[in-house]
Amino acid sequence: MKETAPSFTADRITARDTVLAALLTAGAAIAAFVPPFFPFAHASVYPPAVRVLSMLAFGVSGLYCAWRCGLEIMPHGLRHPMWVSLIAGVLVAAYLLLLDVVFRAQLTGNGAESLPGISLWVRLIYYVLRSLNEGIVYQLFFGSVFVFLIGRVWRHDGAITPGAYWLGLILAHALNLAINVPFHASTFVYDTLRFFAPGILWAYLYRRHGLSVAIAAHAATHVFFQPFIALTST
Repeated sequence: MKETAPSFTADRITARDTVLAALLTAGAAIAAFVPPFFPFAHASVYPPAVRVLSMLAFGVSGLYCAWRCGLEIMPHGLRHPMWVSLIAGVLVAAYLLLLDVVFRAQLTGNGAESLPGISLWVRLIYYVLRSLNEGIVYQLFFGSVFVFLIGRVWRHDGAITPGAYWLGLILAHALNLAINVPFHASTFVYDTLRFFAPGILWAYLYRRHGLSVAIAAHAATHVFFQPFIALTST
């Protein structure tokens, strides 16, 4: 069965343009003023102008590929998209908390013990802003580009197959894991469940209901998860 892009009205196009401009502006500003938020290792060695231009290039290229593939940015197919993002955030936060409890022994001396020394508000700001830039780089750019490229060869009746969408979007999250999480055999299972598994949900939300829903859900996860960490670590 062919998957088609959602239809638009003039009002939605106007709202979409506003959201896109805000998304790219915020992503570029974050990359410019706070180097660690730029979601690549050693990003701070690059001048702010390079980080800003890179983020804008990622965003514009991703938007083009998303448009060519029928991937949407604005919410669609939901009556209350914000509630869906919040509920998804709560569920993923609970999943991550359970995961940290199960793998607590492996986390000793790792990230789990370093969190209590950092202010809750600092962690919230850091992870919420980082979730925005990760959404631009890994979902909008890499995800859309992968779908576009895979869809050039994996087609049926002239249309991109559903499998090409899922493969491209999931590969983007695998790339995120490979770039940002150092490989350690002892924590491979935890790292995969912690950093890759939620990405499958973000890919689903992006494909089915729009990138903004996926990014909001990712940000909401940290809004709920970081206070949980603060409570359980005291």
